Order: sequence, then C-alpha cells, then structure tokens
Amino acid sequence: MTARKTLNIALIGAGRIGSFHAESIARRIPNANLIAVADPAPGAARRLADSLGCETAHTDPAALWADPDVDAVLIATPARFHTPLAEAAAHAGKHVFCEKPMALTLAEADRVIAAARANGVQLQVGFNRRWDRAFADGRAAIDAGRIGTPQLLRSLTRDPGPWGGDPAKVPLWTIFYETLIHDFDTLLWLNPGARPVEVSAIADALVRPDARASGHIDTAVVTIRFDNGAIAVAEANFSALYGYDIRGEVFGSAGMVTMGDVRTSSLRVFDAQGVSASTFRMDTLHFPDAYTAQIQHFTDSVLQGRPHAGPGGADARAALAVALGCIASIQQNRAIRLSDIVAA
Repeated sequence: MTARKTLNIALIGAGRIGSFHAESIARRIPNANLIAVADPAPGAARRLADSLGCETAHTDPAALWADPDVDAVLIATPARFHTPLAEAAAHAGKHVFCEKPMALTLAEADRVIAAARANGVQLQVGFNRRWDRAFADGRAAIDAGRIGTPQLLRSLTRDPGPWGGDPAKVPLWTIFYETLIHDFDTLLWLNPGARPVEVSAIADALVRPDARASGHIDTAVVTIRFDNGAIAVAEANFSALYGYDIRGEVFGSAGMVTMGDVRTSSLRVFDAQGVSASTFRMDTLHFPDAYTAQIQHFTDSVLQGRPHAGPGGADARAALAVALGCIASIQQNRAIRLSDIVAA
C-alpha cells in the first residue's frame, strides 16, 4: 500500500500555544495540513483559521469526530480537558498529539492509553525538550556511555518575569502538573533504564506571598530518588526577571553533560555598563525548532505507519506519577514512595 503524502490535522484549542502549533502545521511542516480549528470561545477558532487559510472552524470539538477528512487532532486546551478530548478522539479513530499533561490522575492516563491502544491510533505527548538539540545531544552522550553511570541529575524551569498572572485563576498544583511536569519527563528520560522510587517536595508562594493563604504556589524544589541510586533535583519558579531559563545537567561516574542556556546566542556585549547578553523571553522563542520537530515526527510516524519514538502515553503517565508524588509530599510533609502513588 502506498503511504499517504499529507496528514490532515485538526487543532483543538486556539490559545497562545495552540496558535503556534497551528502555524507550524500550516506553514512549517510540509506533509501536514491544518484542516480544521476548534475552540469553544466565540470567534476564536474562526479568527485563527482565517489567519492561516483554513476553511473549517468549530466551537464544538465533537464536530471533528465524525469528519472523515480529519486524520489526527492536536490538543492544546487547558489541562483539565486533555483526557476527555484525547479519549474521545482515539475512540473516533483519530491519531492524537496531546499537550502536557495528558491527564491529571493515573486513572485518566490509563483511559487515554487504553483508548489509543484499542483503536490502533498513535498517541504522542508534547514534552518538547526531548526535541531540543542540546537536550537530544545530551541524551545521546549518555547513551554512548560518555559520562558513565548517571549519579546526580538536575532540571529547572524558571518562567520569564515579571509574572503578571492572577493567583486566583491559577489551578491548584499547576506548578507540578504543568510546569515541573516537563522537568520530571526530562529527568526520567535522561536516566534511561532507571525507575523513580521516591520523591520529596517543598513549595511556597515566593513570587506572590500575598496569595500564600489561598494555597497558591509559584516556587518549588523536588528531589527524586531512582532505583539505580541516582538522585535528581527539579526546581521551578514563575518569575525570572532575566528571562526564560531552562537548563538540565547530568553528572556521572565518568563525566558530565549540561544542556540549555537562557542566552539567545553566545554573543556578549562589553560596554560602559559592563557585560550583557540578550535572553529568551518566551517558550516559543526558546524552543521553536523543538516545538516543530515533535509535530513533524508525529506526522511522519502516522503517515509511514510506524510507532513514534516518544514521548507517548506511558512516558506521560510516569511523569504524572512523580507530579502526584510531589503533591502528596507537600500535603503530608514527608517523602513519598511512588509505589504508594501507583497503588492508590
């Protein structure tokens, strides 16, 4: 059978990151076609579709399930909608690319994984750091044995400030579900073959201490212990005034790899004020190639009928288990065995 040349992808969620993904599908991925946009906000889908030359726009994503021209969906809605949309899309026979987190509970994650498996569709999750050149090269160096056995790992996410969000509108535990979830996936991926067994987390409202009483959290540090003895640290903060800071590090028995840089380039300016460098201020400026590469890989995998190289449902579930362990650690003020989370 001759492989198809173009994958028809419908976007669900016309917000900031969804709009970037839609533009990638329409303009940067030659074998993908943006066939429809869906968003319940009045006019949102239509405006984005018109800007990209896409004819079809819906306010109800369910309209996509019965459309025979839709091969796949890319889900970029708020996190609480990811599971029902991914599950419905899979049951409709549509391949699924879902932004992180894929689910908010392990039971939800299991339902999405089962739906994709039962209907024979691809399920890929948007952990874009795996597709960044520096992080991918770091993993390749680890696989090649260049740093020996991983012993200490570190990953951090510091969002660009000043943070102007409303704490009352930030869902509880967002820092674990939506921010540090990237770091959890990265750390598990950079310690191949190992399994996280215990997590401990501390967190506070340091960016907006006035919101602490409401349960708001904008700063966190997490320690993860692995079954191969390695120890990892993940940290996050909502407001780095100097830019969007994403870095990773793996120290091993024979060396070390470091990944990521807040600077936009190696350029440094020396003048009367001292030494300065420009920095990234948005994720789409820091990771444009990685964001595009992950969707390109998804497209190629579906069109060629081969399994994708990940991250998939099982990876999303593993990172989610760490996030849930962190929440339990905060609530119980102690280290949490992940076997207890999985068994709960």
